[in-house]
Amino acid sequence: MNLCIDIGNSSSKVAVFEKDKMVFYRRYGRLPYASLQKLIKEYGCTHGIISSTRKTNETLIKKLKRAVKLLVLNHKTKLPFTNQYHTPETLGRDRIAGVAGALKMFPKEASLVVDLGTCNTYDFIDEDKNYTGGNIAPGMRMRLQAMNHFTDKLPLLEAEDHDHLMGLSTAEAIQNGAIKGIILEIEGYIRALASKKRPINVILTGGDSLFFAKHFKKKIFAEPNLVLVGLNHILIKNY
Repeated sequence: MNLCIDIGNSSSKVAVFEKDKMVFYRRYGRLPYASLQKLIKEYGCTHGIISSTRKTNETLIKKLKRAVKLLVLNHKTKLPFTNQYHTPETLGRDRIAGVAGALKMFPKEASLVVDLGTCNTYDFIDEDKNYTGGNIAPGMRMRLQAMNHFTDKLPLLEAEDHDHLMGLSTAEAIQNGAIKGIILEIEGYIRALASKKRPINVILTGGDSLFFAKHFKKKIFAEPNLVLVGLNHILIKNY
């Protein structure tokens, strides 16, 4: 059994895999070691992997290393793909894992991974298992907050969907600008990366993935747990 831990900016996700099958999943606001210890004992976990976008919790890692054979994901970890990023030490661990997850889902096809959260990230892996880079943009809530913060008169609004493309009030214009701007951004990346010779899979993940998935007529895959799938894939490759 494999214990996979994804520590993000606002929460942590934990999963247990039996080979490729996820048998446990939970999101934590705060991640107490006692909960992990219970999981390790209950499922008989022998291996583990941890990925963090925050400062490394050395105490947690030391405790986990005493309980399982632990892999701490970093830029030196052996990956199931070729990383062509020029600054691999700065590449987000969640982005690495997301690409590995896409490779697990579509091992012989090109994929665009779109992680929709605090920031939106766009990462591309080709059909030859080459990670050729990606981009980072403000997420939906960050866009709404920025319009309020950097202006005197625009209000701070919650995300709300509207059927029409162009807003018919200032509130709708702000909401459409944030939401439909992201939709058009994603569609633009799909057009730019796809070709007749090389169709691509598009995988949405992250906290806002299900919110946006319904907006696309083209076949889009929504996998909110893609990072955990990728962590498990990397761990297995490092046995």
